[in-house]
Parts: sequence; C-alpha cells; structure tokens
Amino acid sequence: MGATGDTENEGGAQMNVDEMGAIGMFVAENRTFIDQNTHEWLVIHKTASGGSAQNIATFFANDPAMASTHYVVGQDGTIVQCVLEKDGAAGNCCLETGHAAYLPLGVNLNVRTVSIEHVDPASDNSTPLTDAQKAASFRLVRDICTRHNIPMRPGDASGGIIGHNNIAPINRARCPGNYPWAELFAYLQGGSMIPTGWHDDGQTLTAPNGVGVVLGFRAYILSHAWDAGNVPLAPEQGVQLLEASNPSLGGGTQQVFRWSMLGYTAARGVFMEWIGQELGVVRQQAITYHDLSKQLQAEVDSLKQQLATVQQPTGLDPAKVATFQQSIEISLKQAAQAVAQAEALAAQPIS
Repeated sequence: MGATGDTENEGGAQMNVDEMGAIGMFVAENRTFIDQNTHEWLVIHKTASGGSAQNIATFFANDPAMASTHYVVGQDGTIVQCVLEKDGAAGNCCLETGHAAYLPLGVNLNVRTVSIEHVDPASDNSTPLTDAQKAASFRLVRDICTRHNIPMRPGDASGGIIGHNNIAPINRARCPGNYPWAELFAYLQGGSMIPTGWHDDGQTLTAPNGVGVVLGFRAYILSHAWDAGNVPLAPEQGVQLLEASNPSLGGGTQQVFRWSMLGYTAARGVFMEWIGQELGVVRQQAITYHDLSKQLQAEVDSLKQQLATVQQPTGLDPAKVATFQQSIEISLKQAAQAVAQAEALAAQPIS
C-alpha cells in the first residue's frame, strides 16, 4: 500500500503514512527505535480505556513512560499511525514469566515487531470490536503482513501474529482481551466474514432487513469485512448506466446499500462505486429537472388560457376554427406529458 500524503510529526518533519487511509499522528522520533524494525511478529493490543484513536495517539505523544504502538484503531474504524513501520515502537517490552516459549530471550522485541492498539473502553478489554473497528483491524493486519512477509497465522519461532499477553502474561494478561482471533485468521486465509446479524446459506447472503445479496456481490462482501449496518436497500438490478457521473462505465449490474454502492461489468468485475461523486451529479440533475418542470407547467397554463379564450367569430369557417382548437389541444397534451416525465425523473430515488 502506498502513502496517502505528508503528515507532520511532533518535531515538524514531514512523514508519510504506511497504510492507505490512515491518519498520521506521529510521536517524536526520539521516542522510537529509528530504522531498526525487522518485522517478525505483529502484536495485537487493546487500550483498556475509552476515547478515540486520536485521543490514544495524543496520549502516546506525551506519555512520560514513552509507550507507543505503530497504529491505533478506533471503535469508529478510524486508523491512526503513530510510528513508522520501519522504526520500532515502544509497546512490546518486556518478556514476563510464562511468555510464549518461541519468543527469543535477551532481545528487544520492540525492534522485531509491528503493533496495533485497539480502543476498548472496558478496563478488562471485554468490549467486542465494533463492525467498523473489526473491518479496519483485519484489513490493517493483512496489509502489514503483506508488506513485511509476516506469516498470516498464529505466532511461532518464525514469526506470525500474537497478542500482547503472549509477551507479558502477568501484567497484560487481558490484552487484547476478547479480540476475534478465529475470525481474523479465517479472513486472512481467504475465508468468508459474515457481517454480524446477517445470514448466509451458501448462495444468498441475507441482511437483517430481509434483502439478499448474491453472486459476485455476495463474494465481495464476504471477503471485505463488510460493516453490518451497511445493508442493501434493494436487490441487485441491471442498469443501462451505472454512473451518471462517469458515463464511460456504461451499463452493468448494480446494488445500492445504505452508504455504498456495488457495481459489476464484464470488463471490471465487481467494484465499489463512487457514491459521493454520483450523489452530487444526480442532485444537480434533479434540480435541473425541477426547473424544467416549472417551465413546462407555465407553458401548459398558457396553452390552457389560449384554449379557453378561443371563440368562433361570425363569418369564419367552422372547420378552420375546429382545426385550430385541435392543434392547441395537441400542444397542451404534449406539454403535459413533458411535465410528467420531468417530474418522474426528479422524483427518482438518488442512488
């Protein structure tokens, strides 16, 4: 994954985040082990205290004990990076009696590990990860392991993923508490992750509102740590234009969810559509159609007035008068149809 941009650390230096989408709130470099990380194990932590990911990052930046982890994952799914992955953080010291036997003695594990903190407001770390937090955590774990060739399995002497309690089973016995290990490893091995409260029968993934997701859209959700609250609003359907904001996509299959939208074309497969950009364009179209509707309604009213004032003057050919009246009625009908079409377009739900 690439950097998303420059972020200043406490000393004012420009630093790039390692994880796409992470917020950079870096501790001062003198609080880290600069350029010393060999990335052998990934260590999962929990905070045993509340607040946001940003709050925890601020604590790390000012902690007299100089503790830190590389990342903090908030309950809302926010990821904050506090230490660059090339450096050692200061959250994995030291080995205690009863530690995992495969961990090496006489070394500073801070320079051999990458660490992820998770916000948990319970003092015993008993709060389950939220759906957004779980999705962010699983993705972050996968990305870090991919970047540094850390084995995506429980830790052993050759590396892997461990809990802080594997290092400090006395003082950190409840860290990371009830982290969903089985779901994590199933996800990392390409398994499915059914969102909380959803049901999957092997063919249809059904959300709590009863709407189903099938085929490629189902596979996408099961492999992307989908937020349980992001339910489908209707079954998938074929559309002639996937995105008004990007006509070059053409037609395909689409399913709209509470806060996202999945699309499919033969050329691209399943992909997440740009719902924010699409919303902006469609809203502008709705405004345009509304204005057009008002304009056409004014024309209809004018034609009605003309029709009402048509008289049959003495001495005129009745057939010509009838023809004139008929032409006005036809124009009136066409204008009314145009108004109805414009209003229908304006009333369409924004997808």
